[in-house]
Amino acid sequence: MIYMPHWPKPLGSRPRDFSLERIRGFLDKLGNPERKIPPVIHIAGTNGKGSTLSFMRYMLQAAGYKVHTYTSPHLVNFNERIVVAGSCIDDNELHNLLEESRAVVANQPITLFEAATITAFLTFSRHEADVTLIEVGMGGRLDATNVIDNPILTIITSIAFDHTEYLGSTLETIAGEKAGIMKPNIPCVIAPQEKTVMSTLEHCAINKKSPVYRGGFEWNCRKQNSKMIFQSAVQSIEFPLPSLKGDHQIVNAGNAIAACSILSGKYGFNVEEEDIVSGLQSTYWPARLEPINKGYLISLLPKDWQLFLDGAHNNDGARVLAEWIKDNFAEGIYVIFGVTRNRSVEEFLKYLKPYIKLLCAVCVKSEPKATNTCLIRKGADNIGINAIECESIGNAISNYILKAPIQDIKTILICGSLFLARDFAMENRILA
Repeated sequence: MIYMPHWPKPLGSRPRDFSLERIRGFLDKLGNPERKIPPVIHIAGTNGKGSTLSFMRYMLQAAGYKVHTYTSPHLVNFNERIVVAGSCIDDNELHNLLEESRAVVANQPITLFEAATITAFLTFSRHEADVTLIEVGMGGRLDATNVIDNPILTIITSIAFDHTEYLGSTLETIAGEKAGIMKPNIPCVIAPQEKTVMSTLEHCAINKKSPVYRGGFEWNCRKQNSKMIFQSAVQSIEFPLPSLKGDHQIVNAGNAIAACSILSGKYGFNVEEEDIVSGLQSTYWPARLEPINKGYLISLLPKDWQLFLDGAHNNDGARVLAEWIKDNFAEGIYVIFGVTRNRSVEEFLKYLKPYIKLLCAVCVKSEPKATNTCLIRKGADNIGINAIECESIGNAISNYILKAPIQDIKTILICGSLFLARDFAMENRILA
């Protein structure tokens, strides 16, 4: 499998002159494949995009539909980004399509995400499917995926602070950027939001003439004991809890159920209750509070220990993690933590502080702009967290966590960056 495509060479940083004109020009030279893709559902938001997409994928597949998906980033293989009717794109086809895309770009500047998006659209235009699920890379209005001007549905998941240097310094400004995927007369499913965020999205929807289906208004999804209740104006249905862990996944599952109800009511899709149940129970989305049960790293642990992997990388993600830890491991956990350079270590870790018995700082090898372990340790020290520097995830487990003089703590959480999840996958697959 290909770890990274042979093209394009990364620019080194995101351009400040965000515009869709560059990618539109390249797609035009390729015959506008973005106009030939099976019906598109376009998903934006800060947190929950991938989980919502994954829930939808498994629900639709359970109903017998062929589903293309485009997501980012990948954890191990670039092929993970482009899933063709349920399977990652083949190496040979990926190579050929990258070459075809590279030929039209020639020596003009292009970002990695733009090139990946062009290649994904070219791929989907040549394979039959019933629906295509496309995840926004960053923002929405000027994201490369927003050259899609004819989706059948848009979804906006939970909005929080992230990428403020590009999207704006207030939640309302960020929400306005996410709302850029709304299209005239195309319904938009909106996850429950803070009041001011929802107001911004509603205002954008009015301007875009996009009908909205809002969490907390037209639909609700909540946990009740060991079940999940989805309610709308016409129904109240009890479902099993989703396979993805954490109460925040109730909202993401609700996004998917709401979207499927629109597909069934407006577009003639036939997604039955049993298909939703099957999708909820079978959905797999790696590095989202994922329990690790096999591989080299789990082999290092005694049998009664637990190891979890999560790609949370912003403050809202840290808050959700803290809630999950409080509900399940209030006595405390070990944390292996690595982060991208532009993230505040203190702000992220303050949510987890009450539960961290020992923090192992690692440098994210898959991220060229990773924060070094010394800075992570100092940041943890500044807010009173016991922290040490480690060479790798395996080193943290073998030489520090298993030798820590702490009684009855047998749970490890790896978090801080999706790129750290990639490091984990590379270390763990030795015996996977």
